[in-house]
Amino acid sequence: MEFPLTTRFVDRGSGEWVPGVIRSATDQDLLLWTAWRYGAADQDRGWDWWGIYLECPESRGRYECYAALALDDLQGLTVLDLKTKATTVGRAITVDYLATNPANRKATHGLKHIGVAFMAVAITRSVKAGAGGRVWLESLPGAASFYENLGLAKQPRRSAEGNVIYVLAPGTAEQLLDEIKAEGIIVP
Repeated sequence: MEFPLTTRFVDRGSGEWVPGVIRSATDQDLLLWTAWRYGAADQDRGWDWWGIYLECPESRGRYECYAALALDDLQGLTVLDLKTKATTVGRAITVDYLATNPANRKATHGLKHIGVAFMAVAITRSVKAGAGGRVWLESLPGAASFYENLGLAKQPRRSAEGNVIYVLAPGTAEQLLDEIKAEGIIVP
C-alpha cells in the first residue's frame, strides 16, 4: 500500500460510495479540523490536534499523522506510534489517536468506514515496521464496540487512564485487511 491511499467511504444517507483519500496530514488538514463541531458527549473533544500533529515531525519518524479526506473536507485524523512495544500478541505498533469528524458520528448521516480505513493503515504500517500487523491501542469507552467488531482482543487490564486496551494479532490483522480490501474501502 502506497500513500496517498485511495479509499471509498459510504454516505449514510444515500448508501452511495464516496471517493476519498488517506495521506500524511498537512497544515491545511489541521485548518479543516478547526471547523469540526463537537458535541458535549464527544469523548475526544478535548484532544488538541494541532499539538498532536506538531509533535509528529519532531519525533524523528516515531509518530505519523494521517488525514482522511472526502467531499472536500477532513473526515478523520489518526496518529500511529511506530516504536514497537511488547504486548500479549508480540511486539506491536500503537494507534495513539483515532478520530472521525463529529459530523460522521450520527447513524443516519455523514460518512462511514473512516475508522476502518485507518485500521487498514495501522495494519499496513505495522507490517512495514516489522510488527507483523500487530496493533495495540487504548479505546475511549464510546469506541470499544467498534474495535471489538473489527476483531481486536480486549485485554484484561486497563490503561493508567482507565481505558480498555485492545490488541490485534497478526492472523486477525491479515484477515481484517483482506476484508477491508474485498469490501472496496481500500482501492488498489
